Amino acid sequence: MHDLTPQLVEQVQQARAEQTPLHIVGGNSKSHLGRATQAQPVNVVGHSGIISYNPTELVIRARAGTTIQELQSALAEQQQRLPFEPPHHQGLATIGGTVAANQSGPSRPWFGAVKDSLLGLGLINGYGEAMLFGGQVMKNVAGFDVTRLQTGAMGSLGLITEVSIKVLPQFNANETLVCELNAQAALKQMQAWGNLSMPLSGMCYWQNKLYVRLQGSVAGVEETCKVFSKALPLVVLEADLAQEFWQKVTERELLVAQEKQIMWRWSGPSNAPASALDNTEFINWAGSERWALTTASDATVVNPHVTQYRGGDRSLDVNPSINAHDQALQQRIKHAFDPDGLFNVGRLYSWL
Repeated sequence: MHDLTPQLVEQVQQARAEQTPLHIVGGNSKSHLGRATQAQPVNVVGHSGIISYNPTELVIRARAGTTIQELQSALAEQQQRLPFEPPHHQGLATIGGTVAANQSGPSRPWFGAVKDSLLGLGLINGYGEAMLFGGQVMKNVAGFDVTRLQTGAMGSLGLITEVSIKVLPQFNANETLVCELNAQAALKQMQAWGNLSMPLSGMCYWQNKLYVRLQGSVAGVEETCKVFSKALPLVVLEADLAQEFWQKVTERELLVAQEKQIMWRWSGPSNAPASALDNTEFINWAGSERWALTTASDATVVNPHVTQYRGGDRSLDVNPSINAHDQALQQRIKHAFDPDGLFNVGRLYSWL
């Protein structure tokens, strides 16, 4: 638990002077994401620790190398939680890497993505300058868009040093309902229920079963169970089994890519048909996120919503393609933050 900002600034300044590209590494739990690149590592895992935590104000501030596990342990003591429900990745995932990779759990459609909980952020840019953006309360929106730019940028815009996050109280009740359905019927039901003002925090489809997680007040969860059970023959999943299931969903451990397999992730409108992604095996986020595996080493999926999430040739572009206008915009943003192209060059796209 140390503040290594001065040392990190020095590393970036030296890299700029020597024109040496840098590869930002935290817990290294997301090395399978993005394109494979070669650069000098700059490790932020030692730059860790909770800087401040105000349970009354529902805000926690921590250095980038702080693990998700450490944050959630501190929050649990005050019966609070991270709204975006990020994966732990065997305790290796850090908050900086989670923000950079934009990783949200099954509650994302109802409680927002990572960016929706970010209040402020510290960053070392390509000039070797340590900067702070945003604030520590929702009403302070100065620089908030700059903060959000870092979400999902895979470290291409700078080295994240700290984050301020909005947190929420833990739930008082928790139930998971299960029903056997075909994929198209499950998608239709998820779309219908997903638009209701109910205590929903997870809806997914796995191995011919629809899973619905309800979390909120005791009265709200009980009433919703009654309402939903009138529409389908739902069964309440045992608490321990439900916890294990949703943990696997959060950690992306239900669908596992074997050797020489490619895992594809589709993200798009929840009302898209079941055929939106060929060979879909798992559907999450009430239909807005879908997963598939292919075995051919040269398999490609031509779809603007699809990411080559794991496996396959990582020297090629693996993220959804974007048009020339958006490419030019991203390149201008990259140049503003990192004019010499030091940070994670090519990790997000080959041209960035």
